[in-house]
Parts: sequence; structure tokens; C-alpha cells
Amino acid sequence: MTNAERELVTKVNSGQLTIEQFNQQFPADIKKSKDYVINEIRSAIDNGNVDDLELAISLIWIAGVDKQCVDILNELLINPNHRSHQLVTKTIQELKSPSSVPFIRQMLQSNFEYLAYTGSDSDAIAKWFSWALYSIGTSDAIELMNEYSNSSDEGVRKEMAYRLSKVRM
Repeated sequence: MTNAERELVTKVNSGQLTIEQFNQQFPADIKKSKDYVINEIRSAIDNGNVDDLELAISLIWIAGVDKQCVDILNELLINPNHRSHQLVTKTIQELKSPSSVPFIRQMLQSNFEYLAYTGSDSDAIAKWFSWALYSIGTSDAIELMNEYSNSSDEGVRKEMAYRLSKVRM
């Protein structure tokens, strides 16, 4: 991303620029094709620059989320080098892609080690994932909730059991 592009993203993120104004000034049509967005995220991951990664991640929502974003969102979910995990999880929930279930499993297996930056307890973080699994709604998603309704972590166990009870209603 060029400095001018970074500045445009920063301005839209801070509300100094509308998305319409951004789209008129940004050199790539990121609404039509998500390739630019995905390439910028991958480049920022490869470079290890957290600030660039956060800016690149924000392009997902500026561009408008659609199924083209699922794979990169899944990768971002398990990437510890950013601070957008909750929003990534919410977006995965909205997209309802069965391909996200193995990535959610990895997050649950991690005991949320790299989510300490959120300051949230395990039950609050587990809620992100229980909602995503509930929305996905496949047998694999429900099975994962069932598995973690027996977790040794009380917060995870209670949240998964609660959300699972809503599936069975």
C-alpha cells in the first residue's frame, strides 16, 4: 500500500472521509474485486508490520464483505499479529461459511492465548465463537459446540452449552 493509500484508509477509518469519497479516490476498485484487499493483507502479514496489517484488514469492511473474503478471514482468525479478532469473528458469523469451522476449532484449542489484549474473560471470547458456530449451523459446527460444552474451561463450557441449548430448541 502506498503512503497515499494508507492515508485514505486512515481517513475513512477515522470518519474524515466517507466510503463513497474513498471509492472515488482510491486507485483500485476494491468493491468489485477483493484481490487487491487480499494481496495487501497477505503482504502485511509477510512483512510483519502490525500497523500495516490493521490498515489492510480494515479494507475488508471498506470494500464490503462478501464470500470472496472467507479464506482470508479464516486465516486472520488464527493469526496472532493483529487486534481485530472480534470483528473478524463477527464477520465470519455473518458469512456463515462451513469452511470457518476448522479455524474456530483452532481458536478454541488455543485457549485464547493471543487474545489477552481484549481484556475479556474466556466466557466472553467463547461467546464470539459460539455465535459464529450457531450461525454456520452445520453438523460440524454443532458438533464442535457440543465438544466444547464439555471443556475444562468453565467459561467456554457454559457458553457452548448455552448456545447449544438454543440449537436444540
